[in-house]
Amino acid sequence: MKPLKIIFILMLILPLKAFAVFEFDFDFGYDKQIFGANRQNSVVTRNYSVGLSSYLFDLTAIDLNFSNTKDTTTQNERSRITGYNVDRISQQSRVSTNVFGLGIKQMLAGRGSWIIPVISVGYAREFITSGGDTTYEDVTSHAQLVIPAQLSKQRYNSVFGSFTLQLKLTDRFSLKGSVKTLFPAFEFNQARDNIKYLFGFAWIF
Repeated sequence: MKPLKIIFILMLILPLKAFAVFEFDFDFGYDKQIFGANRQNSVVTRNYSVGLSSYLFDLTAIDLNFSNTKDTTTQNERSRITGYNVDRISQQSRVSTNVFGLGIKQMLAGRGSWIIPVISVGYAREFITSGGDTTYEDVTSHAQLVIPAQLSKQRYNSVFGSFTLQLKLTDRFSLKGSVKTLFPAFEFNQARDNIKYLFGFAWIF
């Protein structure tokens, strides 16, 4: 909970007169890949993010954001366990990633434009939880046993970056598409290794 506390404290201690304009963002992404000879395996990725930007100047804001990504890999392939009358029939791995970010957002066009490019960059704290399970089946009785994997938790200091195109529908509401990256701090050569494409909306209040 520490990153959330830091975000709320920052919002309270910064001068209120500097935040005449706020912007709320929401993005969502979904991807599903099917593979295997019989199309029996899948990789599903769900991602959403929310953000609150407080504009210090007309086009420059402090960007506070949170994102969650869930990656689920399912493999339904039967294989015999050597030395036992048991088959391994499926495996599933689940990875959940929570990211808390604090950075700067810069509009590259005036608010009067119908299409507004926006870039954001800043520090992120990344929390990754990995788990899953494996299903076994007795060949004779067909009884099944599900064995969960041990949970693994990791934390990283990272950098986030994004490029967004906002299509203004009204003075306060816009639809947008974003390209976002997250990579270990100071490892800029890895920025292209973790790319997400998201769609959502922005609301100014």
